[in-house]
Formats: sequence, structure tokens, C-alpha cells
Amino acid sequence: MVEVDWTGKDVLALRAAMRRSRSEFARLVGVTQRTVILWEKGRTARMHAASQRLLDRVLSEADSVVVARFERAITAGRSPAIDKEVEDDDVNRRELLACLGAGLAGPAAALLANEPEKMLAALDAGSIGERRLGLLEESAEALGRTVIRVPPHELLADTVEQFRTVRTILVDRQATHHQVRLVRTAGRLANVAGEILFNEGDFEHARRWYGTAMHAAQDIGDRSSEDFALAGLAYLPTYADKPREVLNLLAPRLAENPRRGAAAAWLWGMAARAHANLGDAAQFEHSISRSADALDGLPDSELPLGIFSYRREKLAFYRAIGYAQLGRAEETARAAADALAHYDPRETTEPALVRLEYATALLHAGEIEHACAVATEAITDAHTYLGLTVGKRAARFDDELGRRRGRAITEWRERARPALLPNRAAV
Repeated sequence: MVEVDWTGKDVLALRAAMRRSRSEFARLVGVTQRTVILWEKGRTARMHAASQRLLDRVLSEADSVVVARFERAITAGRSPAIDKEVEDDDVNRRELLACLGAGLAGPAAALLANEPEKMLAALDAGSIGERRLGLLEESAEALGRTVIRVPPHELLADTVEQFRTVRTILVDRQATHHQVRLVRTAGRLANVAGEILFNEGDFEHARRWYGTAMHAAQDIGDRSSEDFALAGLAYLPTYADKPREVLNLLAPRLAENPRRGAAAAWLWGMAARAHANLGDAAQFEHSISRSADALDGLPDSELPLGIFSYRREKLAFYRAIGYAQLGRAEETARAAADALAHYDPRETTEPALVRLEYATALLHAGEIEHACAVATEAITDAHTYLGLTVGKRAARFDDELGRRRGRAITEWRERARPALLPNRAAV
């Protein structure tokens, strides 16, 4: 088989040899129709190696007639003309007539099997229906709710599949009001993917997905969605123990003084955690107060469960974290109790983190056995997901136990081993 250093003319020659439309060829290669157009028009100065491998694969899997047709075209330095509509009409008529009364087999069966997919591609290339758009939006919102109730990695495949569907539809410009909703949905799905990857400890890929979510929100001027993505992005330096990086990341937005809404409350809460980590009690109190003010008076309808919200139990959780870092045991215990009283017990991560903060407060108060019991409950609860955040916090509690000895500590370390060992290996 001829070796090809792929150019736009070669791509057009292969598509012509295969007698495929752009949408069909794009699906076959595994790229968007827009990408095929850019290739064929020579808009890409040099084709990426990954793209060349995709085209090599398609050529290697083509039948001998197609390969011969393609080789003749590139040898002659010209591409065969594509008159696909006329040709398809003739072929389709012959194939369908041949199969009548003789059963479906061979090319006729393939023809009828492929037509529904071609129609879906055609529909995606046009305007999207209200019902389908609504289903895509609801799917993104549902993933945002579910990701806090199941092991996050279980949702990664569904999230990426939905994201690819939305991206494919966005390639062909929709009506403006539909385009805005599709971009918002894409951003929400990117946010969910970032959340999943963050919980799996894959910070580099999480950063890219959160960045995509922010860019999508900026594209449609959706400040609330942009703030939620920014809060998610701030998780990465927070759990990498880089509080100054958190504050540098949030500073431009907080300088604009966002005053109301769940997203604004979350940003102030993330800043409060960073200030407490640095031991700055005054700034912690200021930021956590601003977080509370942003939630004040908001109806429950604006504070749904899931990652596209910031509820009052999360505010109490952030208070508990801050007080624990500042060494204020009694206030930590009160804030932790307040958070636990309101958290949905089915959540996989934050209730466990609250218990670990409470356990730390008990430890600082000298109640070692009670502290170990609470910490053990946190990591053995059937709903708790032993991912990065819980494992990291459990390891910190274990470090604070130091060289203390006793039955409760021994039992804690035995039960906590599944959470502690992966975390320590990662560190």
C-alpha cells in the first residue's frame, strides 16, 4: 500500500475514493465534520501525527477497489470529482429494488442499517429540537447531582459520552438561543469531568476540564457558571497544600466583590480556607462572613444538591476546616456538628471530611478514644468514597495522633489502612 504524507488534497482524494459525504467520512475517521472541512481546504499548515494515524487506519481498512481508486488519484495529482447525491440516488434505488422479495442481505442490509445513523448525523448538523436539548441539559444537571452520591469514576464514561454528543452538535452553528444553552451544557459536563478527575487525583487533566468549563461560561457570558468552574479549579491548589496559589487564583474575581449567590459564596469560602491554612484568623473570619452573606436570604430552589451549588452545610463545613486549622477546637466541633446535621447522608465525600474535622477537634481537646471512634466512622461508612480528599484528610488525622498508643488508636489504624496506604503511596 502506498505511504501517504497526508495533505488536504489526499484527504479529499480518500473521501472521493470511498464515495462518502463529509459527515459520513468524519464519523468513519472519528473527527468532526468541521475538522474534515479544515483538512480539505488546507487550513491546517501541518497535519498532526495523531490525525495522520487516524487516516492511515481508515486507508488500511478500506477494500482494494477503494485503495486502487485512491492511489490512481494521488498518483495523477488530482482528486476524483464527487457527485455523491446523484450516485447515491442511483445506487440506493438499485440496491433496494434488488432486495425486494429476496430478503435483506449484503449491501442492501448494510444500506438500511446505515441510513438511521446518517439521518442522525443530518439532524445533528441542523437545528436541534427543544425536547432533545432539554434532555441534554437535564442529563448534565443529573450528573452534577449524582457525582456526589456514587464513586465519581463510575460516571466518567457517561460524562465524556454526553460531552462528545454536545460537542458534535455544536460543530454546526445552531440558532442563537439553542447555541447558548448547548455551550452552557458543555461547560456543566466539563465541570463534572473535572470533579471526577480531581477526586481521582488526576490534577493535570482536571485542570484542563475545569478550564474548558470556564471558557464555555465566558463564551456565553454566564458568570455564575464561570464562578462554579473557578471554585472547582481552586480545589487543585487547595488539596496540593498551596494556599497562596489559591488566593492568587481567586484574587481577580474577589476584587470585583461578588455579593450574592451560591457561586459567589463558594469563592469566598475557598478563600476563607486558604487564609486559615496560612494562619490568618482575621482574613478567615472576613471571608467566611462574606460567604455567609452571599447565601443570606437565598431560597432553597436556588441551592440544589450537587456540585452546581453551595449549600449552608458546606458553609458550616468550611467553618469547621478553618477553625481546625486555626487550632480552635470548640468552634470546630460546633461547626462540624452543624454541618453533619444538614448533610445528605448519601453523599460520598464531604460528610466524611466533616467527621474527620470533628475528630481532629476532639483530639486537640484530649478526647483520644472519642476522636478515633469518630474518624473510624468517617472512613468506614458505607457511603464514603475513599478517594483523594478523604484519604488525604485521614492521613493528616493519623499524623496528628503521632506516637500515641492505645487500643482506640490501634483499632483506628487497622480500620483506616485502606484509606491511608493508597494516599501515602501517592504522596
